[in-house]
Amino acid sequence: MTNLHAPMQQSKLHNYNSTRGAEAYKADYRNKLHRKWSDKRERALLHRYFAHIGPVDTILDLPCGHGRLSDFLRSRCQQLIESDWSFTMVSLNQKDHGAEPASGQPTRHYVRSTALEIPLPDRSVDVVVSFRLSHHLETQELRERHLRELFRVARKHVIVTWFSATSLKNLLREVRVKLAGKKPKNVLRNDRVRAIAQEAGYTQRMAKGLFLIGSGHVLGLFSRS
Repeated sequence: MTNLHAPMQQSKLHNYNSTRGAEAYKADYRNKLHRKWSDKRERALLHRYFAHIGPVDTILDLPCGHGRLSDFLRSRCQQLIESDWSFTMVSLNQKDHGAEPASGQPTRHYVRSTALEIPLPDRSVDVVVSFRLSHHLETQELRERHLRELFRVARKHVIVTWFSATSLKNLLREVRVKLAGKKPKNVLRNDRVRAIAQEAGYTQRMAKGLFLIGSGHVLGLFSRS
């Protein structure tokens, strides 16, 4: 398995994979206002995107984290595959959401994997969802590799977030990089994301920023052409 973590900040990775860190991350979405706002916005966009997609058979959620989106995604498919590099996150997700489904309810599967080397065949799931991972990958090469891997395993649609190079937040950050020596954000250009999608046979159907001010994340929906 490819080591996803070498290009990422080791302190963040250690915290994310620890029981304490995983529980704290989960608590953030319950207690911190900015997390609640972003969660509400992301869910609203997911509702809008799935209104266009309609019900599907299979969805892969990677990284699934503690299962923040699990119940919503399960309501849109017959089989939900939840995957994360962090064994602790997968375990927490399974503990909270992994009860045996009732008869006729969608099934769940849990897989520990990286997003750079997904252990699934080409075009094996209808929809791939990947939230809030791209901006943690330290190099442009890895961010693009992440996208290509999502498009590889998806059969119909990919829903993915990235930190936009042309967002207001990143433009302000670039000023701080020059004036105060701040670390640059791990970004992707919107046109580069579209180009990678097109190479894989996908077309961008929607792309919405989470917020104009306060977030540089874009949530895009891509469908196979």
